[in-house]
Amino acid sequence: MVRLDEAQGWKKRRPPIVAWIVGAAWLMMSIGMAAAAEGAEAAPASCVTAKCHEKMGKASFVHVPVAAGMCTFCHNQPNPAKHAFKDAQKGADLCYMCHPRKDTKAVVHAPVKAGQCSFCHDPHQSQTSKFRLKIVPPEKLCFTCHQDNMTSQKFVHGPVAAGACTVCHNPHESPYPYRVEKKGNDLCLMCHTDKAEALLAKKYTHPPVKEKCTNCHSPHATPHPFQLKAAVPALCFGCHKDKEQYVAAARTKHEALSLGKSCVNCHDPHVADLPKQLAAAPMDLCFKCHDKELDTPTGKIINMKKWIEENPIWHGPIKQKDCAACHNPHGSDNFRILKKFFPREFYTSFEVEKYALCFNCHEQTLVLDSQTTTLTDFRNGDANLHFKHVNKIEKGRTCRACHELHASKRPKRMREAVPFGAWEIPINYEKTKTGGRCAPGCHVPRAYDRDKAVVNR
Repeated sequence: MVRLDEAQGWKKRRPPIVAWIVGAAWLMMSIGMAAAAEGAEAAPASCVTAKCHEKMGKASFVHVPVAAGMCTFCHNQPNPAKHAFKDAQKGADLCYMCHPRKDTKAVVHAPVKAGQCSFCHDPHQSQTSKFRLKIVPPEKLCFTCHQDNMTSQKFVHGPVAAGACTVCHNPHESPYPYRVEKKGNDLCLMCHTDKAEALLAKKYTHPPVKEKCTNCHSPHATPHPFQLKAAVPALCFGCHKDKEQYVAAARTKHEALSLGKSCVNCHDPHVADLPKQLAAAPMDLCFKCHDKELDTPTGKIINMKKWIEENPIWHGPIKQKDCAACHNPHGSDNFRILKKFFPREFYTSFEVEKYALCFNCHEQTLVLDSQTTTLTDFRNGDANLHFKHVNKIEKGRTCRACHELHASKRPKRMREAVPFGAWEIPINYEKTKTGGRCAPGCHVPRAYDRDKAVVNR
């Protein structure tokens, strides 16, 4: 038997419920000792002897009554001489003599519901778990019933890989489906505290995130990074059907959708400070790739980031860091993924439709009116020189013949030179107080003056 002073010392180190067990057990043992004194058939001095239950109570984790030698707290002794014992209560009711009930919430684990606590727990002792779980190692316990088809996937959620199912699931009961510890996204945010902080700090939240993380992520394992349910962009196209159809049909593909992280190159799938879940201002996103010269099926693209930084006179959309004002970042039927048509040629016969892109912002009358004093500063008196250069059936000059479309060091974004096949035609533009002059390779030097009708030099 356990000495009284040992039991009292042990009692001080245990929780109140354990102290109650000890007190009750000592009371029962005292009654048993009194009955023996009156001639009743006494219990054996100890269940643990060299001949019987020799290893009981010697494992690393021992049930409290066992550790205290109180076998009769759980086992009755109708015939100790024949070593015949019965449990003090049937099934889980025996455990509930001391432990609070585990079957009172909406969703109860099947073994608990059936009162089979000993299906998972050894009622006496265990070598590996403070909960005296029966399976060694304990992380395999769940897979005695549940199919182990999760850890074989390429990308496994941390708790699953570690066998820590109880990080997310309560092994006994819960108010929520699958016995999760918290409802909805609150479960994920118990660990993903960085996402919890971002949800509070950022202006825009992706609708699937608002609803539930498991719209996109498997909580267990998948063949895809971050336990995504499908690879990107297929995952995104599950909701964005219109974009899937648009991208598939576009003649000019944007490689951003097929390289690296695809949609996530530009969009944050969780939260953002910009509309459309953009991870940064459009131009900053573009410069993640356009910070070097790129080869494309339609020719080289210059290092646009360097060009913009070295040329301080910017086109309006560049000033607003809005490359998407002119380019469709998902793809287009037009050259250089332009949103609307713009001619690639140096010369082209004039049609309004050919300048659909420019006329998104600029007035069509800029090239339709032959005379003006208000539409443009590029005029000789009231002769509209934009009309003169562009509005021609033969050899109409396109905007790019004279202007840099993104940025330049010269006023009005005038070009230094214009590609004309293998030749770079110099423009030699100079601005004057009331006009300007140029001496390009395409015609003799000429000048214009807004204060005069005609000036030729």
